[in-house]
Amino acid sequence: MMKRLFSWLALVFAVAIASGCAHPITMNPDLSTIAGDPSAVIGKSVGYHIAESAKALEVTTGGGGGDKVRYFPYRDLEPGLYKALSELFTAVSRVQDPKDTAAMNSKGIQLLIVPEIKTLSSSESVFTWPPTQFTVDLTCTVSSPQGQAVDVIRVSGYGQATFDEFKSNFSLAAVRASNDALGKLVKALTASSRLRN
Repeated sequence: MMKRLFSWLALVFAVAIASGCAHPITMNPDLSTIAGDPSAVIGKSVGYHIAESAKALEVTTGGGGGDKVRYFPYRDLEPGLYKALSELFTAVSRVQDPKDTAAMNSKGIQLLIVPEIKTLSSSESVFTWPPTQFTVDLTCTVSSPQGQAVDVIRVSGYGQATFDEFKSNFSLAAVRASNDALGKLVKALTASSRLRN
């Protein structure tokens, strides 16, 4: 009887320790899904800037079962951002210092793009922790190397995954949201007449 009681208490303690923790996932997009229209390429060289502090930023949002998930939005999304920009512009470079006009001019950069990423996740499940819904809000501020405003592009990507799907990939909802946001970004950049002037 006492042995069963201790076993039960040990189980309760383990569940209490496990609940409320933040599980690591990634937002890494599937780069093969990011494609543009070759006939709509803009003949300009662009640079993008993501601060090192942003790449090191770890975000925690909701999961299921009272748990949370944690991930690095800027670090995870950067390869997808590079691919999205490469689908539309003839040359893409990473800019270390957005105030270093001379360095950008030496690379022939005509537009500077600075992304801002906001995320949200949730799940209605009380038994599993991976998120079943994930949202990525992506805002890209476009300016000249001299700091003159050109355009602001805003897109929102949404990803959903059921238990049968994410049981082999806990990050699936986040990946789908990243894919959706980057696909919409390519379309929004393509549609912007200000980037072509």
